[in-house]
Amino acid sequence: MNGVRHWGSLIFRIGYGSFYLLVGLYGSYSLVSGEGNPFAVEPGPGAKFQAALDETGFIVPIMLVCFLAGGGALTIDRTAPLGIMLLAPFVVVIFFYHTMLGGSLIWAFFWAGGLILLAYQYRSQLGVLVGISPENGRT
Repeated sequence: MNGVRHWGSLIFRIGYGSFYLLVGLYGSYSLVSGEGNPFAVEPGPGAKFQAALDETGFIVPIMLVCFLAGGGALTIDRTAPLGIMLLAPFVVVIFFYHTMLGGSLIWAFFWAGGLILLAYQYRSQLGVLVGISPENGRT
């Protein structure tokens, strides 16, 4: 059973990271080619929120760079904790966007839950960021 769990978590981590990597590539191509935001939504509060982010001129490019770097980092075991840290702020925004502005609750909980599972899987490496040593539990 342990082998199945290992392969399942490996496939999930690579798939999760690849999704963000591909979204970052597609979004970057659309931005550079002048096509604009490729992720249009239905008119309403969600569209207004996206328009406000677009109008800043810097949030969307930063988001796409973090998607590229974070998604790419997640596809490699050694750099997966870095990928989790880079994607976490945007996954939180995606979660609240979909729960508060009329998106898909399934989409919101899948992406947030997936990142939480990955963070749990890499908790010993991430714990170092808050002063928890993997050897003894605290520094």
